[in-house]
Amino acid sequence: MARMEIDYLLLAEHTEVTGNKLYLMGGGWDTMNVPDAPANVRLQVAAGVRVEWDETNTTIPLVIRVDDDDAQEVFRLDGQMNVGRPPHLPAGSSQLSQMTFALQLQLKELGGYRVSLVVGSPELGVRRSVPFRLVKAQPAVR
Repeated sequence: MARMEIDYLLLAEHTEVTGNKLYLMGGGWDTMNVPDAPANVRLQVAAGVRVEWDETNTTIPLVIRVDDDDAQEVFRLDGQMNVGRPPHLPAGSSQLSQMTFALQLQLKELGGYRVSLVVGSPELGVRRSVPFRLVKAQPAVR
């Protein structure tokens, strides 16, 4: 039996899902330049979760986290999703549920971080994560 999967997890400057399509700008980065730390940063996360036929019409827990390089949690958002089953969907079909998250964070130190998404129960759920680094911006060369 197939089970849900996280098709993608991306960092971007702007994300939006409209009409079952993902729109993003400034996506796919792994380094954020800031004047210094601590830094107030805004980042957006886009995720696509492939939900199987028998997982529709049920409440599915999800957690998005940001951890530092020492695996210390700096942000956590607990939520849930419920993917319906449209009447025209062929029996046995999976569906792509797309979502975006806008995160406003205060990161205390320069260095590495990781954004993770867990969908389903903590023990049996699926997980995907993407790393990024917070670095001090270099002065412009003239």
